[in-house]
Amino acid sequence: MNKKKEVFIIIIATVLTFGVPIQTWADSNDSLVSNDVVFFDERDFEGVVEQILNIKSEHPEWMEQQVEDAMDVNAPGKSAMRSGIIDIWNSLTDSEKKLVIRYPFDALKVNQAKNIATTQTETKFGVNGLGNKSDAFRHGIWNAEMTYLIGKTKAELFATAHEDKDVSGKESDGFLKTEHKNMDLHNNEVGRILAMQNPGLTEDAVANLIYSEVNKEKSSFIWLHE
Repeated sequence: MNKKKEVFIIIIATVLTFGVPIQTWADSNDSLVSNDVVFFDERDFEGVVEQILNIKSEHPEWMEQQVEDAMDVNAPGKSAMRSGIIDIWNSLTDSEKKLVIRYPFDALKVNQAKNIATTQTETKFGVNGLGNKSDAFRHGIWNAEMTYLIGKTKAELFATAHEDKDVSGKESDGFLKTEHKNMDLHNNEVGRILAMQNPGLTEDAVANLIYSEVNKEKSSFIWLHE
């Protein structure tokens, strides 16, 4: 066989052998980006709260469930909302919806804290990961910021409501959803405790505090994998 042809065949064989696993790893790695605590446009979230306040104003006698039904995009006779508002409302857990209706102005601050958390996580880690240190950091700083903005009690209410979702099956990193929920609830609490122990920190200061704690050899935070 011609030597050049032999080399060509070897190169092709190498690509076929190693190219697929490399691509598979890349696809798998991309799937480990969290869609849990995500950035919501503040204008759209304000639109959610405005819609709730309008419904309450028009129907002061309504109970929370009736307001929730009116916010449901499938509710008969519902007035149209722009897509961003609908997307946010539909992404909330049932427990979160009830809290947003009950505490609409606090919900604005919860969203503010969430956006700080996702932005700071990208700054510190380059990505909002799933099940790893960046995930632990994100939940920690989110809860710390909520504690500063709305107090520890309400911060716990909103954080726990966020985890009130279906936990059957596994996440894209291969770990059980129950494991992720337990991890998140633990890291949420650690974030609130750190905020109570370190009151009045700036956004960057609390980010540095949480980042330092996450990277300690015996960290209070937990994660499922590197």
